[in-house]
Amino acid sequence: MGMMTMKRSAQVGSLFAIISSCLLLASIVTTRHAAVITNEDTQLQQNDQSSLRRLVHPQQRIMTGRRLQEQPETKLPPRPAVKLPPPPAVANEVAPSRLNEEQKKQRIKAFLGGIYPHLDDDMLPKYLRDTMPREKLSVMDVWDVDKDIAFFWHIPKASGSTLKNIMNFCFDLKRAENTDGLPSMEFKRNNILNMDTTSPDGLDKSFEYREEIFSSGIDLIVSNYFLAGAALFTEGHRGRTFTIMRHPIEIAQSLFHYRKKAKWERTYREDWNQITFKDYANSESYIGNWVVHQLTGTMPWVQLTDEHLEQAKNILKKRVFVGIADQMDETVRQLREYFGWKEKEPFCAFNYLHSHPSNTNPHPLIERGSETWNLLAKKEKYDMALYHFALELFAGQREMIRMVKGYRGGGA
Repeated sequence: MGMMTMKRSAQVGSLFAIISSCLLLASIVTTRHAAVITNEDTQLQQNDQSSLRRLVHPQQRIMTGRRLQEQPETKLPPRPAVKLPPPPAVANEVAPSRLNEEQKKQRIKAFLGGIYPHLDDDMLPKYLRDTMPREKLSVMDVWDVDKDIAFFWHIPKASGSTLKNIMNFCFDLKRAENTDGLPSMEFKRNNILNMDTTSPDGLDKSFEYREEIFSSGIDLIVSNYFLAGAALFTEGHRGRTFTIMRHPIEIAQSLFHYRKKAKWERTYREDWNQITFKDYANSESYIGNWVVHQLTGTMPWVQLTDEHLEQAKNILKKRVFVGIADQMDETVRQLREYFGWKEKEPFCAFNYLHSHPSNTNPHPLIERGSETWNLLAKKEKYDMALYHFALELFAGQREMIRMVKGYRGGGA
């Protein structure tokens, strides 16, 4: 009896040893497999960053100033169920490392607009004017007031809708905007040419008809895309760029609450009604530093650096006249003086600012210094730095306006 017990114990021990060996071998194989996947993903991300840096470097064979080649629409594979869907630019799409080349092109087009400007030797959009005329030259030598077109880079939820109404009804400025059915070379509304310069497909069509658009007598191009909008301008019709900056965290809050109820917008997100702003801010799908990404032509999956920030600052300083959403009275005054716009009626702009603000969106505000606020301050690190730089530019533009008026013969 004792011998049988010892024999069974030995068999059991052998069985456990075999099982342990198998488990150890499986663990080693799994670990190696995971390492291979991780290395592949890392390499893909590095390749993404390398290729995207070339978007704004014409010397490296990027097709600048030209439309992207026509590509057949690709249906993306379904995204696995997650608690929080990503923002509109990447909605229902797979992770960047899993995209094929065609899907990646579609993603880039949706985020950056799909067309890219020629660049000068300083890597700045070639056909956008400097904000300041060159020293010792008259303004007529630098700016062609008969052919130059104002370019409003419209940062979402930064008082852009109100400003567009002021430019239309108070300064009588004509602009391109698709307001009625398919785009057409017709003025469907007062001062509005029915061409789309705000969506990737619309920009693609406007690029084809840009000479006709400029010949129509418009005064203004408006686009949410900085680089794609800049690509519309030519040597014969250069752009003079301006924008309105707003605190990045305020923009994030306003966009979240607006998009979940704006059914008329292509960026409408009904699913955001199921979550709170805090949920959204804490999610990995939150896209930060939108302004720096747009100025530098980098996608959200590219890790920004201080070099990107400096590049964005340089573009803003040299090519963009800056307004501030919290100081719209002064912003409109500076724009009027800088561009030489004439107000149709006294106090028209003032009344629009204080009696008829457009596209307002009241919503709850998070407390400055709260956990969510501090989290977003980290996620918006580069846009926060750029916004404070814009405040400095805004404060210094009065001297620039004085000099511009002097060139025009308007005195100080």
